[in-house]
Amino acid sequence: MWVFVRVMSNASAKIVATFFMVIVLMLAGLVLFPQQLNQLNDFANYIANQEWIRNPDIPEQGKFLFRTLVNESTIFGILMTLIARAIVEILFFLIGLMWRIANGQPVDPVEAAVQERMES
Repeated sequence: MWVFVRVMSNASAKIVATFFMVIVLMLAGLVLFPQQLNQLNDFANYIANQEWIRNPDIPEQGKFLFRTLVNESTIFGILMTLIARAIVEILFFLIGLMWRIANGQPVDPVEAAVQERMES
């Protein structure tokens, strides 16, 4: 049960970190890399203007809803979220790796008892 709680808290922390990472990336992109941010936006426009995106094979009511929900802003937001999530995963991995290097591997009590019995 504790493992489940730990995993859920880790997942929640990653979701919150991803939210703030998107904001940080947007601000950093506007300040440091405006040309690349425009290129990412152009890529989102390119995807949104594809024929199979603009005219999906669904009924007219579905097309209206699809065109309303799937636009350049949505695609840009999804791309930024995926990039931010990848950065957050790398940061969590690196922090966990540094933690394990600094503190060593956790000792399993059963394994320690077996090791102690084997030595004596």
